[in-house]
Amino acid sequence: MIIDVDTHWESTEFAPGSHPLEPWLDRVPSGLQRLAHAIAGDLLNALAVERRPSPSELLVGLLDMAKTRGAPVGIHPLHDSTSAERVAWMDRIGIDHGLVNPGGYWQLLEFIGDDRPAGVRRCNDHLAEQLSDHADRLHFAAVVDFGDLDVAVAELERARALGARSFFLYTVDGKPPGNRSPGHPDWDRVWSAATALGMVAVIHVGNTSADFSGWADIGWNHPASSGVAGMIRLANTKRVHAAQDLLSGLLFGGVFARHPELTVLLEEMRVGWVPPFIAMLGRQAESSPVLGAWPYETTGAEMLRRNVRVTPLPGFGDDDALDVLQMLPEMCVWSSDFPHLEGNADPIELYRPGLDGLDAELRDSFMGANMHECYARMGDPLPAAAGQARP
Repeated sequence: MIIDVDTHWESTEFAPGSHPLEPWLDRVPSGLQRLAHAIAGDLLNALAVERRPSPSELLVGLLDMAKTRGAPVGIHPLHDSTSAERVAWMDRIGIDHGLVNPGGYWQLLEFIGDDRPAGVRRCNDHLAEQLSDHADRLHFAAVVDFGDLDVAVAELERARALGARSFFLYTVDGKPPGNRSPGHPDWDRVWSAATALGMVAVIHVGNTSADFSGWADIGWNHPASSGVAGMIRLANTKRVHAAQDLLSGLLFGGVFARHPELTVLLEEMRVGWVPPFIAMLGRQAESSPVLGAWPYETTGAEMLRRNVRVTPLPGFGDDDALDVLQMLPEMCVWSSDFPHLEGNADPIELYRPGLDGLDAELRDSFMGANMHECYARMGDPLPAAAGQARP
């Protein structure tokens, strides 16, 4: 079985009145401003408005590329997703199941304030409807508002009934939602619901906003500075920090001890940093005179290997993907990121010939068996052999 754990749902336009955030479109950015927010919103928020580069200044590289190509300004090729198109592509590749992340509209939820829970419901309703024709193979990632954890649990239950098999975690300028770590026992109602419903928690690069307070001020418009070239690079240096804070909180807060069936999946976070970070957390979880006794029978290293999964992405710079797989075979799972630029229309080929040189058991684990087991241990496995296997 091949399971693609990170694909995306993209639309170039919405029919009148059908945008998931239609009631709040007057509050959310559009055009270049929206793209600048998606790429560097947390960094820009850390600068006074009068000291921020304008979207056209920040995105000058993309503007030049679009002008050269005679194409709209953007990161990814234009793509209109349909369930029939997606399943046909999966059959060609040999993919049985795909986890489908919402389009970029989900990143606009932060602009609608107290209406965010209502926006969340509209986003989940929209994607569930789009996938409904092939809901046996296309499983959407729900967005959830964690400002009220009881409301969050109710939305998890509702989204699962609509077909969701995963949900997004997120940070707010480097802080946890509601300023309470997901490692706190108050969050146990969320983790209990997730495992009872058979849903995987996802840490995606688009949900890891960081705290750039002070750090954002590199004097981008100073004559001696690196300019916007430095700014846009700086904007993508802290995503990993937010993911590390989430994982550390879950481990040391005891979540993995209390919820051994839980799976937390890292998507588009790069993978080179994962082995040394997991090793460091494992050492920190050992009993010692300075740190005290580890309070659980299962070691921290074992919990991380059991409860955390990471998917590499060669098109996103993970040229060491198979090396990390060899180091952390229990943790690595496969994805395409289709149809994004850093993905590929024929994503299995990105791993060849190295993929073919792997031990058959390890290759099968990476391509789907590992993720299948994560769902099975929650008591709700994905149906077997749904797709058209490619030789």
